Amino acid sequence: MITRINPDSDLEPGKPYPMGATAHDAGMNFAVYSPRATQVSLCLFDDQDKETQRQALPARTGDVWHGFMPGLEGGVRYGFRVDGDFIPEEGLLFNPNKVLLDPYARALSGPILPHHSHYAHDLADHQHLSASPTDNALHVAKALTPLNQPFDWQETTRPATPWPQTVLYELHVKGFSMLNPAVPEKLRGTYLGLAHEASIQYLKDLGITAVQLMPCLAFMTEPRLAKLGLVNYWGYNPACFFAPEPRYAIEDAITELKTAIRELHRAGIEVILDVVYNHTAESELLGPTLNHKGLHAAEFYRTHPDNFLRFIDNTGCGNSVNTYNQYPLTLVMDSLRHWLSEYQVDGFRFDLAASLGREEWDFSAESSFFKAVAQDPVIRHCKLIAEPWDIGRQGYQLGHFPEQWYECNDRYRDCARHFWRGDAGHLPEFATRLMGSRDLLKKGSRSFSTSVNYVTYHDGFTLHDLVSYNERHNEANQERNLDGHGHNISSNWGVEGPSDDDKVSAFRRQMKRNFFATLLLSQGAIHLLGGDEVGRTQRGNNNAYCQDNAISWLDWENQDKSLYRFVQQCIRIRQSCSLFHDLIFSAEQLIDRPTSSDKVHWYSPSGYAMEIKEWQDPDSRCVGVLLSTDIDDPAINLHQCDDYYLILINASTEAVDFTLPANPITGWNRLFDTSRNDGMTEDTPESVRRHYSLQAHSVVLLGRPNT
Repeated sequence: MITRINPDSDLEPGKPYPMGATAHDAGMNFAVYSPRATQVSLCLFDDQDKETQRQALPARTGDVWHGFMPGLEGGVRYGFRVDGDFIPEEGLLFNPNKVLLDPYARALSGPILPHHSHYAHDLADHQHLSASPTDNALHVAKALTPLNQPFDWQETTRPATPWPQTVLYELHVKGFSMLNPAVPEKLRGTYLGLAHEASIQYLKDLGITAVQLMPCLAFMTEPRLAKLGLVNYWGYNPACFFAPEPRYAIEDAITELKTAIRELHRAGIEVILDVVYNHTAESELLGPTLNHKGLHAAEFYRTHPDNFLRFIDNTGCGNSVNTYNQYPLTLVMDSLRHWLSEYQVDGFRFDLAASLGREEWDFSAESSFFKAVAQDPVIRHCKLIAEPWDIGRQGYQLGHFPEQWYECNDRYRDCARHFWRGDAGHLPEFATRLMGSRDLLKKGSRSFSTSVNYVTYHDGFTLHDLVSYNERHNEANQERNLDGHGHNISSNWGVEGPSDDDKVSAFRRQMKRNFFATLLLSQGAIHLLGGDEVGRTQRGNNNAYCQDNAISWLDWENQDKSLYRFVQQCIRIRQSCSLFHDLIFSAEQLIDRPTSSDKVHWYSPSGYAMEIKEWQDPDSRCVGVLLSTDIDDPAINLHQCDDYYLILINASTEAVDFTLPANPITGWNRLFDTSRNDGMTEDTPESVRRHYSLQAHSVVLLGRPNT
């Protein structure tokens, strides 16, 4: 039932749906959720943010306020002012002095910047929580009424790359092209810089199948950083779930981001958005009020029962979005459909996804959020990646997400780092991680891997820094070098930071090749941190979230081209044969030891099958794994296989004379050895038959000779 609130308003009642502003031929419809408000007013602004019109929305349907303004066109700045009680202990923070951003805003007038006027409470009143008398209209970004203009996708379609063949490349829209001399200067650091042919050709030549864009949903720098003269560079502090970040646009963020997605699709590259639905930039109770806190705080955020002054912080960012409640869940689902339908993205990586899967208190794979995703005809078919933890109670949930979800596997990261650092006792787990971590991610009776394997991510050392620093060096963050993780499982291999010693530099390059070879020969999906393939450094900073400068930007002038070619080669080899990425095992093959089957055989340097005592020996750091089409006895029947490969791995400090376990009549071709020729396949590869001198700290790939 529609209730007419203000019969004298020029606004017509309109409709309570869709939420936000919706363009029609005759005008603009507005709908906003605010169940405890006494009045919601629509405010229009000119290009200088001067308020030109304020009218109460004339109708209410349930908890949704709505109105229709005849003749209003697209591109007009607007916001809401909300009347009601200001009783923080009851979750009521209504303050009509504050212009609030539409939670469903599709476009913004500019970046959302921190300002002291954004606080609903009076900052000068230190004794009580009283309403602020300060108007923030001149300092808050405005929503823009939508333009009813279709985007020309030029008949491009989603690449639909199968999961096992997916190679993700994580990049920051600004940092990726900011220093690229091949991109026109005016386009650098923007969506159009990413769309430029130089950017896309680089990714295509490397062999990337999907880019994972660090947050592009509109965000705000934390006030604490602003006081230090820093910014939130990464973007994990969202303020609007529907609008693209204006900072990366030249004129029109919507059109320019769509252009980047279209051109990536044209090149066969998928686009995964890193989305942050677990918290917002409004922080805790005493943080800024941008939209949700001024409209529906009690319904939107998790708080302690009967005490709205105490926000539950499962995210470490001051608040937690309560997807256990209907409205926040609806908003998140609407946002996902928006990016899939309007922007044609291919999937999402969910920051702190465990927080979204919490019911009243704890995480559940049967939560409302996961059920909503699973039944949605649009969302359920896209790529879904979980960061499988938050910092709340029982927050670590790796392996517990629904079957269609892939999960960021930090156990893979840590094990690979331990193993290649030479730490004792990690060989059995290393072998299991190489085969897709099916011990952790049990998905069905026949186990396919839903592991997103990675060695480095945006939060932590780059790969170059992983082999160059023992300790973090985050002084530029102005937190006394106390921020960032202290447990990096890294090694500087003799010198902290840059080294003029040719032996140290050469060894570090070899170690980087070892990590890439391991990663790109592993079962599961692959995640690469942008810039690792050319030796990008953050100068030892392992938490560069606030460094919008050369510390974070990709350096296009000083690149390790030989490392790039090695990564390119490994991706090409991986994609050439399903044995490297698409093995499926039965439950029986996953019991008690690293996965073995008629396609996977493990060998010790003696040339015999690995025994339990060898797996259990903490000093074992060398192993071989034979991948082939189904075959019971490789020693006799290997020549019958269409494809077969032998991976030799040595993380010890000594060379090993490895007896090859199966010797086909034609011998073996050496495809690469990370200890020689920069890891590249030689023009006339050496044929190998009985033994191989496996150098310390190296990976070797042997394959079937070309016939």
